[in-house]
Amino acid sequence: MIQCYYGNGKGKTTAAVGLALRMAGADKKVMMIQFLKDGFSSENKLLEKCGIKVLTQKMPAMFVDMNDSKMIKEVSHLVNDLFLRIDESYDGIILDELLDAIALNLINEGMVYDRLVDLRDSHEVILTGRMPSHKIKPILDYSSEVKKHKHPYDNGTKARKGIEY
Repeated sequence: MIQCYYGNGKGKTTAAVGLALRMAGADKKVMMIQFLKDGFSSENKLLEKCGIKVLTQKMPAMFVDMNDSKMIKEVSHLVNDLFLRIDESYDGIILDELLDAIALNLINEGMVYDRLVDLRDSHEVILTGRMPSHKIKPILDYSSEVKKHKHPYDNGTKARKGIEY
């Protein structure tokens, strides 16, 4: 089945991490691929201690500059490399921020769609990001929106280790 946690609120990755721990606690093999993240999120260390495989790639910057063609090409290559590393020997496959990589045209949506359709009957696939595309929405089995009402970023508070990352 395909699960999706999306929206502009905090908690999408946190929900996916909770599910990863639940699956691991039920003796399921889980991998998490983090797209568009630097690999330094605080949960990664603990996930790996729990036997959950975490894959990341060091991004060239915290945010992708969509006006920098060199950066776009580099990030697209990193995103595609990560996507190709999906290992079907895992029961649970978390694709963290993949929805944003699709929205930014950093990965071919048709290729992602086809792979998700191939995986959905035999694996638990969890997607996170801002918004599933119109092509991805119909194949989702679970879809949960995380909506922001208030966030410290709005007042200029920077991301805090252990809370936002």
